[in-house]
Amino acid sequence: MKKVLRQHPARTITEMRQKLQGIWDCFTPNFCQNLVNTMPQRILAV
Repeated sequence: MKKVLRQHPARTITEMRQKLQGIWDCFTPNFCQNLVNTMPQRILAV
């Protein structure tokens, strides 16, 4: 998310919200499930 926003910075709060919503809309259920599945490993690493 950060990389996308750095490449195309928003100039207003409304534009920022639209950009963030667009990024969130691209997250697939599979992507989210992979994040959930790796949480135990991430917690142990901390």
